[in-house]
Amino acid sequence: MVGGSPTTAQKGHPFGRRPVGGLADVVWDWSKSGTRHAARNRLLRRLIKRLPGGGVDAAYRFGLVERPHYAYGVRRATELAARLGHRGVTVVEFGVAGGNGLLALAEHARYYTAATGVAVRVVGFDGGVGMPAATDPRDLPYLFGPGFYTMDHERLRTRLGAAELIIGDIAETLPHYLHTGASLLRDQPIGFVSLDLDYYSSTTTALDLFRSPAHEHLLPRVTCYLDDLPGTIEQIGEAAAIADFNTAHPDKPIGRVLGLRAFTPFDPPWADQIYVHHRLHHPAYARLEIGATGDQLPLDH
Repeated sequence: MVGGSPTTAQKGHPFGRRPVGGLADVVWDWSKSGTRHAARNRLLRRLIKRLPGGGVDAAYRFGLVERPHYAYGVRRATELAARLGHRGVTVVEFGVAGGNGLLALAEHARYYTAATGVAVRVVGFDGGVGMPAATDPRDLPYLFGPGFYTMDHERLRTRLGAAELIIGDIAETLPHYLHTGASLLRDQPIGFVSLDLDYYSSTTTALDLFRSPAHEHLLPRVTCYLDDLPGTIEQIGEAAAIADFNTAHPDKPIGRVLGLRAFTPFDPPWADQIYVHHRLHHPAYARLEIGATGDQLPLDH
């Protein structure tokens, strides 16, 4: 059929167009766990501020903040950096788009810098002109197209504060950044990465961050968030880029954190999109994370 009705098979619209009109929309939205989770978090965020002992610290503890998956990544990065004796850590967003995610990442960085004493440096990479044309069938060209997700550069830069925005083709800007920032990254290695580039090809390029045999610019375990997994399959998009990387680099695997939902408040759907890059030959890989888990299991009375 030529033309056809506009539908969206991803991101919560698996059955095509949303119903239109009143109660039907409400019921349809609330039938989805992701919608219920987001609405519940908004309600709990308002409630927790009014409770004794509530406030910002409680909101972060329970993940009741904007983009809690970013907060989780920054927390994990600062925890590991502190345990390994680093005074700072770097967190990265690949795919900035309008900039809301980068601003949230910067907010979480400020919180965890104050809470842990570990300085958090925020860096965002983006082409700056919206998405390029797809170059591979695995790029999900049926979902994304050239010019999607443009950026208002000037408006975003006025709000970035200390966060750094790197504009240009990642195939060029990423190696340049790693080369020119090598000294700084030794002191503040990368500990969290958000991959929000949508395309298989772009994600593959961003994973050059992990391909180098050098370890100095990275923590031994780097938490990753993969934004565009829902609605796809393992053979396309970000999942395919990860699979190809793992095949080529078995000593530097990237894998989903198993069972994370069970240990995260309120069972968030985003827990299924948290991965970790393990550098098995990193000099600090086997260093014990004191306090990361219990070290004794005495017999119960």
